[in-house]
Amino acid sequence: MSRKLGAFALALGILVGAMELKTLVTAHNSTVIMANGVSPVPKLPLPPSN
Repeated sequence: MSRKLGAFALALGILVGAMELKTLVTAHNSTVIMANGVSPVPKLPLPPSN
């Protein structure tokens, strides 16, 4: 049981570390937020109908 618990704790630690790293990178570099496309993509204007 302790082996499974240790593997689970290791995986959880890796996931939490990755999320913290992502948060630090996006907090200090605003271009990453813009490059990831946080805002929705604007729709193209419709062509004029004749």
